[in-house]
Amino acid sequence: MIELKVIDVEGQSGVVLPAEVSAALGVSAGDYVYLAEMLDGSYRLTHHNQHEVEQMELVEGTMHEEDA
Repeated sequence: MIELKVIDVEGQSGVVLPAEVSAALGVSAGDYVYLAEMLDGSYRLTHHNQHEVEQMELVEGTMHEEDA
């Protein structure tokens, strides 16, 4: 598990991504990342666009139903 520090960024909350997380996501300063709520209530941080995140949510939902 990697700890992320929450900081104040002009009155909003932000997090600092460690270098290894930025490298794993393939992102750098100025890029966008997406935080998607998964069907089980957890969250997923990704560099993919929202359409791809929605597709992953559908896949995860299908996988969970089959496992049950």
